[in-house]
Amino acid sequence: MDAKSDIIGKTYSLYSGNDDTDEFYSVLSDLAESFLSYAESEAQILSLIRKYSNKKRYLKAERKKTTTDSVIAKLLVETELRLSKYFTDIDSHLKNLSLADKCDSTLATSREQYLLYILEIELVNRINKENFNSSQSKYAFLPHCLHDLDKECLSASDGTDYVCKSCSKNCSVNSVSKLMKLRNIKAYIWREADLKKIFKLARSNGQSIGVFGVACIPELVNGLRLCAKYDVPAIGVPLDANRCIRWMGDFYQNSVNEKKILSLLN
Repeated sequence: MDAKSDIIGKTYSLYSGNDDTDEFYSVLSDLAESFLSYAESEAQILSLIRKYSNKKRYLKAERKKTTTDSVIAKLLVETELRLSKYFTDIDSHLKNLSLADKCDSTLATSREQYLLYILEIELVNRINKENFNSSQSKYAFLPHCLHDLDKECLSASDGTDYVCKSCSKNCSVNSVSKLMKLRNIKAYIWREADLKKIFKLARSNGQSIGVFGVACIPELVNGLRLCAKYDVPAIGVPLDANRCIRWMGDFYQNSVNEKKILSLLN
């Protein structure tokens, strides 16, 4: 298994050479607190991010501004200053994308989008944490790329999606699934789940529902936004790096900050 500091993704690594990713979350929390002076609430900043995050040319121009009253420009400039050290190879990655890959919004996520997405995840967690934890029916969806690559994964579908069978002590899917189980959260390895169907079933049973996600930064944002569309309180923690076959051409060992997960579940 790779040393933690060697877990480097295609476009980011939350380790940035450290032995853990705690520093990243500390820096991010401080940034989010400082940005509250730009708006009336966390929800207002989140709304602004979601309004402009798909406008790549606009964001690129805003990030280059040094003196401006634009809130988006201030967010971009300050997050670039504090968070850019957690990026690895975004610029060359984007430059070398094939024409087909450039049409993939996840693979083609721009530097500016990464900056706003990281902040978006933190804001969503702050806004939704309480409602998630008070939900009657809670689900966690974990990525297959977190499994122990040195052992065959024995997970199997229960009709909703794949469930971890605890076949390896060195598997992050195993350890995170156990954290969820202790808190009455049904953990799945996301391969085939139909979220819309899950939401509909829970509500037909009169239950409130919450979702916890773990994924690479762009995919986690997509999931959080999908849940928001259906008015489902969702929270999540990004993978420490993006190292799956979609990004790297093969699977490489990955991790997620379990202390951050616990902080959201408490």
